[in-house]
Amino acid sequence: MKKNIRFFIYYFFFLVAVLLQFMQCGDVDRGKNQRLICLSPNYTEILYALGLQDKIVGWTQYCNYPPEVQKVPGWVKYDEYKFISVADELQKKIPVVSSFVEINYELIDSLKPTLIFSSHEMQREMAEKLRAKGYRVMHFEPLTLDDVFDMMEKIGEATGTLNRAKKLTAQYRNEIEEIRAITSKLPRVAVYFEINHMGPYGLGSGSPMDQMIEIAGGRNIFEDIKGEAFRVDVQEVIKRNPDIILTPLWPTAGREEVTTVYEIQNRPGFNTIKAVLNDRVYHYDSSLLKRPGPRSVQAIKKLAYLFHPYYFKNPDKSADPWELGRIDATYPPPEPLE
Repeated sequence: MKKNIRFFIYYFFFLVAVLLQFMQCGDVDRGKNQRLICLSPNYTEILYALGLQDKIVGWTQYCNYPPEVQKVPGWVKYDEYKFISVADELQKKIPVVSSFVEINYELIDSLKPTLIFSSHEMQREMAEKLRAKGYRVMHFEPLTLDDVFDMMEKIGEATGTLNRAKKLTAQYRNEIEEIRAITSKLPRVAVYFEINHMGPYGLGSGSPMDQMIEIAGGRNIFEDIKGEAFRVDVQEVIKRNPDIILTPLWPTAGREEVTTVYEIQNRPGFNTIKAVLNDRVYHYDSSLLKRPGPRSVQAIKKLAYLFHPYYFKNPDKSADPWELGRIDATYPPPEPLE
């Protein structure tokens, strides 16, 4: 009798140990009926990276990556999208519930999500309204790349894919250290990063984008100004004299939505700026740099290539830059790093 009791005690603790181990190392689906909604395009990219694309039941009209997104029945380019009715959206495999700054609460109610992801200060009020309606909402406003990777892990934990999330973030951190090992030995180039030409608005300090510039071997000329975006005094840009100017572009962008390199080069007084004199005014892929998530490291690699092309290659699956300019005029081929 005592032997039987002892056997059951040992067996009980053995089962507990196995269960704990399984919970720690396995990507356990926390519910086969997960229904996920992305109110920002970066969450769609994260969920695809975590293998959760089949759990997405609603997203934004700006979701377009990875490429598989564009093959989903009912998907259209953001500039071609028109809301007709809730019934019309529900006919699509994945309905559009958000334009980022606005969301369709009626449509969300119809989709019965189990978890909603929101982002940025512009979506704080939406997140609170959704919580008040009884929905589970995860809201993030990452200020650093560590915040971005922590966000991915928290999403992984909430969706039963923590193991995969940790593998991805460990890989990203390793790649960043490899880039830093090179850029830490190089002279930093002064960068003016334009968020939007309407204003124009520039990039201040305290955001993942600002940190990406630093890792890639650049120095944000407005690093002394706090905030992700602020209205820029163009005279101050002239005064700070950047080596490189970055301006946004993206697929299907309308003529009124972006500015050309020519327009920037011909702004009053810009003819004295080093970036203009040396033809180092570049377009950047707006969605690549402005979506914190799986492609943040890809964005750093792109920036590193634009800043220091003698040390970095143009990353895979990245559009070629609009020429590297007369870089040899001011930046002759350097000696190899030891």
